[in-house]
Amino acid sequence: MNLTVLGAAGATGTQLVEQALSAGHHVTALVRSPGKLTITNPNLHVVQGDATDRAVVSHAMKGADAVISTLGATGPAIAGATRAIVAVAKQDGPQRIVMMSSFAVARDRLTPANKLLTRMAMGGQIKDKTTGEEALRASGLDWTIVYATKLTNGPKTESKVIPEITKVGISHKISRAAAASFLLQAATDGLYGRRAVIITG
Repeated sequence: MNLTVLGAAGATGTQLVEQALSAGHHVTALVRSPGKLTITNPNLHVVQGDATDRAVVSHAMKGADAVISTLGATGPAIAGATRAIVAVAKQDGPQRIVMMSSFAVARDRLTPANKLLTRMAMGGQIKDKTTGEEALRASGLDWTIVYATKLTNGPKTESKVIPEITKVGISHKISRAAAASFLLQAATDGLYGRRAVIITG
């Protein structure tokens, strides 16, 4: 498949690009600083630019079968980037959009203590991500939002979807490698269409 990855130079994005290339996919990586992405592969095409710039996003998404966003807190505004992705996808495709988010955004799924802690520490980020996710949900596209629990740098292990009846706390963790693997499978296999899921290790 032809995959476009936003946030490809980040810790999870790099894992995702490596796994996608190893699986034989063609990857277009949209990054602000190409020097941070040290992967070299004939099936990797790097586009430099800001993910909130619709023209740049359109260039990066050209010919893609699916788009995966791993944009995090240190990147461009998630809401602006999501609006750019949605606008391009609705006009030129692709329909399949997979977005990684934080479990802190799934407010109704948190334990009371975790809800308080995340609001204090991540209030602005939560609002930004929520706004972007609302735009994706309303788009009519084939989207999946993946809420990852606390990310670690451990090895790739089997990931699992947390049941909707289960509250999520800081004890839940998943490695970036495992999260990347789930994102890749969701994008290529079409899993969890128009659903939001929380994953943990």
